[in-house]
Amino acid sequence: MKHILVVCDRSGGKNSALKRALSLQEKTKAHITLLGFCYADIKNPEDLEAAKLSRKDLENFVLKQRNTELKTLLKKEKLSAKQVTAKAVWSKDISKAICKFCENHDVDLVIKSGHRSETWMYTSTDWQLFRYCKSPVMITAGKGWKKKPRILAAVDLGSRNKAKIKLNHSVIEQAKALAHDLNDEVHLVYALKVPEVLADMDLIDPRKYVAEKRKKLAPLIEKLCEEYQLKKENVHIKQGDASKVVPSIANKVKADALVCGSMARKGVKAKLMGNSAEAIVQKLYTDILVVKP
Repeated sequence: MKHILVVCDRSGGKNSALKRALSLQEKTKAHITLLGFCYADIKNPEDLEAAKLSRKDLENFVLKQRNTELKTLLKKEKLSAKQVTAKAVWSKDISKAICKFCENHDVDLVIKSGHRSETWMYTSTDWQLFRYCKSPVMITAGKGWKKKPRILAAVDLGSRNKAKIKLNHSVIEQAKALAHDLNDEVHLVYALKVPEVLADMDLIDPRKYVAEKRKKLAPLIEKLCEEYQLKKENVHIKQGDASKVVPSIANKVKADALVCGSMARKGVKAKLMGNSAEAIVQKLYTDILVVKP
């Protein structure tokens, strides 16, 4: 890991994302770019002094204020320019600006403080980043990590879809890279879902179905453990929906961070079907790192 992009909290925030990045920087020596976003509506500026300015002058005025806040933050945290490059960015659409930055720069990880407030008609910056940012995105829960943080990777071992299989490997590789940087080991979790309709119609025996699935998964688990040097006892398979199983296992193993994948569905399909990563986040209280195929 060489380059971490951090989204700075607004003035007065706890800046948990910056703190997480600094803890990773200690292990990886990665450079941190700290972006402080700002924007003001020319028709309704919050500052009375700004109300007298032209659109361009207002932008310069707000950017200057934000740069001053960033300098104050760096001074408070005793951070040098070698450690962190701080920059104020004028943008109304934060997620779009972050995605564009990642397209133009080699960013290994984006870190942002959590803001979970999605409804069917509203998509927050977090969800937008999960869906569209090409770089891995970590949303912090604001909690401190243990000296040896435990990393949990959520995978879909039952899928035969090539894209999902590729995503499984991306998730495990990202989890292994993060664990390596932190001198820790990786746990895997897979939610084994029983077809409810078939079970309700007595066409399958849920217990027998789960037992057969576990048996079929054994060779794959053996292969993954060998390929990624994982302990078999660290592979957790539990019956149920991923949105419930993953948080349950995360709590059981006391995970500090969850790594999961997103197929990045778009448009109405994303709204109606949702993404597993997004469903999981709503019930998870640890940091979450989302990767794509």
